[in-house]
This record gives sequence, structure tokens and C-alpha cells, in this order.
Amino acid sequence: MDRDQLIALIASADPIAAARAAGVAPGGTVTFAHGPDPSQWLDDGDAEGPVESHRAAHAEGRPSVAAVAYGAGSGPETVADRLLSLAALAGETGMLRAVVPVPGEGTSARPGSWGVEDLVVIGAARAVLPGSVAVRPCWPRLGAPGAQVAAAFGATDWQIPDGEDEDPARLAGAVGRTAVPR
Repeated sequence: MDRDQLIALIASADPIAAARAAGVAPGGTVTFAHGPDPSQWLDDGDAEGPVESHRAAHAEGRPSVAAVAYGAGSGPETVADRLLSLAALAGETGMLRAVVPVPGEGTSARPGSWGVEDLVVIGAARAVLPGSVAVRPCWPRLGAPGAQVAAAFGATDWQIPDGEDEDPARLAGAVGRTAVPR
């Protein structure tokens, strides 16, 4: 998928088209873990880190998890460019473990993201990233219901925060997926 096609997909706000572009089909697995990733990994958290920081971590032998900001304050072009840069990095180094689309904070006039927007960005990320890179919804911002629906639109991994008592098998099964601990 080229940049213009990716921008058009993100701008379309059509989650079904995004899921189709991602090749999402019934079945499949969602990996999950409770708590944070290993401390030696570079993890952007809720804010995008420079791609060069990820490249440097990979050169040191450290895997990474990258954030992609979307929603309030991030247009389709910005989101597409970030996803394409991360896809290229993953192809170069093989050490990008996950990409986490993170909705903006928003305001009273414009929420951080619309529900449909969350699904479109998940599907777009899955469509352009190599299969070796997990697409992980931002559980703290979307919650268990949002993460669950995201699995039906291309999310392949859940990072469940400590203290959450959701049953991953039940959540995954409700959207035709199987939960597998990683």
C-alpha cells in the first residue's frame, strides 16, 4: 500500500474497508500479557518517540514498541507517514515488536478519537506493518471493550495493565479470536 492509498484509507473513516485492507478474516489469535514490556526494551509509552531512537535501540540489540498518535491533533497524512516509517524500520531491523496507536487527549469540542477512527487506524496499521509486528490497541485509553473490538479489526496483541481482571479468553472469543499468552 503506498502513501496516498494509506492516507485515503485513514481519511475515509471506514473501519470495514480498513479491516479488509488489513486482510482481517474470522479466526486468528490475539496474544496478550499483563503488565509492562521488559524494562530493557525501548517503549514510547503514550507519546511518539523519534524513529531514530528506535533505530538506535535496535542497533544496540534492544527491541522496541512504538506509539502512533492519531485523533485530535494528528491528521491522516501524519498518521500514514508514521506508520510507513515504522513499517520500513521493522523491515530494516526486525526488532520492532509492537505498534500502539494512541488516541490524542482531545478537548470538550473534539474527543481524542471517535470510535470509528480507533478501528480505522488499527486496520490501517495492520495493513502496512509486517506480520511480525504486533498491532496493540492502547488499553488504558480504549479500555477492555475498545481493545476487544479492535481485535476484530486487525489488532493482534493486548498489553493488559496490572490490576485489570478481564478474561482475555472471553474477550477474544466474543469477536471470533483465540487469546494466547505470550
